[in-house]
Amino acid sequence: MPTLEWIGKEKVINHHQEVPFRVLDRQYSFDESGQHAGDNGSENMIIHGDNLEALKALLPRYEGRVKCIYIDPPYNTGNEGWVYNDNVNDPKIKKWLGEVVGKEGEDLTRHDKWLCMMYPRLKLLQKLLAEDGCLIISIGHHELNNLVTLLREIFGSKQIVTITVQTSGGKPSGGFNYVHEYLIFVVPMDFHANALDFCGGNNRTPFEGLTLSTFDKTQRPNQTYPIFINDQGVLVGVGKSLQDQINDGTYTGEKADFPYDYSVAPQGTVAVWPVTAKGKQCVWRQIPERLQSDWKKGYIKISKNKSGNNQNEFSVQYLPSGVIKKITSGELEVLGHEEGVPTLLFGDNQTVGGQVPTIWAEKSFFTVNGTQTLKEIFPESPKKFDYPKSVSLIESVIQAITKDTDIVLDSFAGSGTTAHAVLNMNKADGGNRKFILVEMEDYADSITAERVRRVIRGYGEGKNAVDDTGGSFSYYELGEPLLIGENLNEAVAPEKIREYIWFMETKTPYTPAVVDNPYYLGQHNDTGYYFYYEPQRITVLDYDFLSTITEKAGGTVIYADRCSIDDSKLSQMGIVFKKIPRDISRL
Repeated sequence: MPTLEWIGKEKVINHHQEVPFRVLDRQYSFDESGQHAGDNGSENMIIHGDNLEALKALLPRYEGRVKCIYIDPPYNTGNEGWVYNDNVNDPKIKKWLGEVVGKEGEDLTRHDKWLCMMYPRLKLLQKLLAEDGCLIISIGHHELNNLVTLLREIFGSKQIVTITVQTSGGKPSGGFNYVHEYLIFVVPMDFHANALDFCGGNNRTPFEGLTLSTFDKTQRPNQTYPIFINDQGVLVGVGKSLQDQINDGTYTGEKADFPYDYSVAPQGTVAVWPVTAKGKQCVWRQIPERLQSDWKKGYIKISKNKSGNNQNEFSVQYLPSGVIKKITSGELEVLGHEEGVPTLLFGDNQTVGGQVPTIWAEKSFFTVNGTQTLKEIFPESPKKFDYPKSVSLIESVIQAITKDTDIVLDSFAGSGTTAHAVLNMNKADGGNRKFILVEMEDYADSITAERVRRVIRGYGEGKNAVDDTGGSFSYYELGEPLLIGENLNEAVAPEKIREYIWFMETKTPYTPAVVDNPYYLGQHNDTGYYFYYEPQRITVLDYDFLSTITEKAGGTVIYADRCSIDDSKLSQMGIVFKKIPRDISRL
């Protein structure tokens, strides 16, 4: 596996572990009723703060749970004015702090800075990504090759797919005219995309066309034959294949000259030959025997031909073997059969994975549409962002890889396009996707969150009015570090520390236990956990404390400042003592 070397790599490989863990402090919540101090319980989050620290702060709640991560980092064009600000403990890198990254030829370390910035963030994103989740990155040509190599190094077990997206109409100006960007998809090896609106629709049928256009009758004469269909769309039989006719002597000419004769159809039927929608003669994917067998099983679908480029009155589709496996395993639910025929029926919202193209040339994805949307949302303000993403583009990204209850994370949130896309999609299909946005700049509330507020409640006037999407979110700032040196930070609320302790012990999100004991965290895998902690007071694990424990479990883990019971007694009672702060694991 190729790896990438750059100045500072050895210093940033573990930098994500050195970043302090900070708690998240909710500032306010927002929903259709407006903004308020009370927590509305929304799972949607907008976080203001350094995205490296914010990603680490998300781990206790979201490690391994995020299905879709989309990021739009600096393209490193030399025109963005981005600044390297990671406090890496290295004199060479510290020289970079606060400096605007310059243009190609002016800043000889610009690619090194970008890679040093990206590496620890990708490592934390890897931790947050679900096993079957997908990471998608928008990028330009300046760092494309570096990024792909870096992703292969970090996500070696995943497949990496590059999608070219046209983002402008282009104006010839001499030389190379870049009218596109790239989407890098990091997905599981067995990944099956959902069909997209521009290439088959959200509720794509599992059936695929039976024609096989990559072969012709000279190459596969046994797959060259007519299918006989009556006027009700029922398959009533098949004719002899070209190979059968050659074998029995009924056809003696050249294979290439074999005619697709529509007059051979028995009375009351029409003949359908393997001809593409564009009128090209080809072959069927199945031999006659397999076709008739699959018809009886419901694996063949017949519908009226919508193409005017051939003589076929009907089109024929089949279920590929991968789909059949999903049916037999129960992954794809069968609702029944079409009326009057054995063809299987599937639910409207089911999809078996689409054939997502690697070139996206939709005009709705052009950057100018993102700019126009921001103008409509903020008519009172001048241009706020260069090259904002189109909402339609982000909707397609999310649509390709998520279900309607998945979590979508964007840690380079910018103007908040990702949240806008999620809200639009939830309104359109009644879904419950959740978004998490992270934005480090000062406009996180005034632009990013404000955009989301306006989308939720509707924006624009008159003919330009856009209806509300509904929804909610909570807005957070990065709070205090959990640890100062080796000690717990007493300025951090005990409940935040409890959440952290529980996660470090169980690797599961924390839900407060409904019991009278204030120190009881909960039970996991038949082990009860207690965090006996009081700010500004020394706690002691003693027999008096043990007498307060009423929760039954196979084993017990108790955190406290001190312990007055010897190890052998604790062992007899199935208790493990962990000293605060010494035995608190570090993220």
